[in-house]
Amino acid sequence: MIEPAPIRAGVILMARFLCLLVTALAGLGGASVGLAAEGKAKILAPWEANGQLFQVAVDKLQFIGTFEGIMYIEHGEGLLDAALFTCPSTQITEVLTNQIKGHGYCTIESPSGDYIYAEYTCEGEPGTCAGTFTLTGGTGKLTGITGQSDLIVRTALSGTTIDQQSGGTVSAAKGLAIWPEMRFEVPGKSADLTGLLGTSSIDINGMNKSPDGGTENGAEGESGEDVPSDPSQP
Repeated sequence: MIEPAPIRAGVILMARFLCLLVTALAGLGGASVGLAAEGKAKILAPWEANGQLFQVAVDKLQFIGTFEGIMYIEHGEGLLDAALFTCPSTQITEVLTNQIKGHGYCTIESPSGDYIYAEYTCEGEPGTCAGTFTLTGGTGKLTGITGQSDLIVRTALSGTTIDQQSGGTVSAAKGLAIWPEMRFEVPGKSADLTGLLGTSSIDINGMNKSPDGGTENGAEGESGEDVPSDPSQP
């Protein structure tokens, strides 16, 4: 049976419309994946801590104070490079077992004036405390940021004195904090923002990219040829 021409034309038009609709929806799906800037960075931070030390049990000491310092991204790039942080914290020392447990909240201020908020926990022994550092939110360009990294806190110098006026024990320390691989995600942002946050980005296909658009596997010149790295650079 031969269909009338108007019916065949209507079927063809409907088929074309459905194809266009599917293509458009697929494009929107891909765009939604790309609207989350992801990245990672290795961060180092010298810190100083000041607070008070209390004996809260026969075999237990509690430090209550703040850790302050400056973050440095390993390759000297990113919005968090030279960011200031303050972490109100507590630390419990088990005297008999010589074990410590730390917990605190951190406010990180980037040079641009945007803030990131975080929480950490760590365990170890005097001199080293290892745990987890979790990003819980941010402001400005970093609104909605989430992320996590292992955290290593090393103490180089520490001491306690007696406050003559209050009679309390004042504790001070200095050391280094290390985030071996801070991974983060900023929802609703394009991948271009990632170059402001860390040393590399992850595109929607899972390929790591550096902020200048090259890949982490090797630098590329404008001609596309490999450019050998400068041996004098770290």
